[in-house]
Amino acid sequence: MFGIMKNALRERLRRKDIYIVMGVSLLLVLLCMSGTVTLSIDGIPVTDIRLLLPLVLNAASVLGGGMAVVLSLRTIPNEYERKTSHLVWMRGISQRNYHGQLALANVISSVAALLVLYAGVMIFVGIKGETGVLWRSLLGFLIFACGTVGVSLFTSAVSLLLPGMAAGVLSVAVMLAGMMQPILRTLSGMVSGISRGILRGFLVLTPDLYEVQAQAGEFLLGKPVDVHSILGGLLFLYIGVVMVFVFRRKEA
Repeated sequence: MFGIMKNALRERLRRKDIYIVMGVSLLLVLLCMSGTVTLSIDGIPVTDIRLLLPLVLNAASVLGGGMAVVLSLRTIPNEYERKTSHLVWMRGISQRNYHGQLALANVISSVAALLVLYAGVMIFVGIKGETGVLWRSLLGFLIFACGTVGVSLFTSAVSLLLPGMAAGVLSVAVMLAGMMQPILRTLSGMVSGISRGILRGFLVLTPDLYEVQAQAGEFLLGKPVDVHSILGGLLFLYIGVVMVFVFRRKEA
């Protein structure tokens, strides 16, 4: 039933480049957590683990989103370029089912890559003795992964319609705009004219992925969580699912 998804996952496991990217990303996250790379707020170095955790989760979310784009960008187009899609049609499998299984493989591989980064953070948190954070880590990851899943589904969907480069640029732009919402809001209040219109357009059209991962950090630290922000991330995820099933390829 899920043979297409399994084959797509096997193909992901054979890719050596993603292991290199994942390793470098994990190293950067661990360096930030260890204090080797200095993070600061208003010029003041942040060393306390409870202050450092939200900053590192934000960095991990950006890296995870980037890996989701890389892993999801070419999966479906490659199947069409290799003409393997025609073998699927001969077996009576619908295009919706076909795209759904390939997108699911993208989601699983993207979440697995994010989990590696997240696990690295949690291991360091455990070493620092923050056991309360560890008890909440599983549910915290489910919240944390919402944005990455949404980015993976969005990338899978737009790759059905756009050339590879255009789909990649659009996906990265949406991901970065979502993660940089506070910066965009600040800039939109500082500029005027066309620039303000463009920035406000980005704010309206892109999901607030920053708030989603921020709520994951709040939950891990035992602080109150804004459910509406999490629902916003789930809405982006839902839109990605709809796009995957609605967008079609003429080659079918």
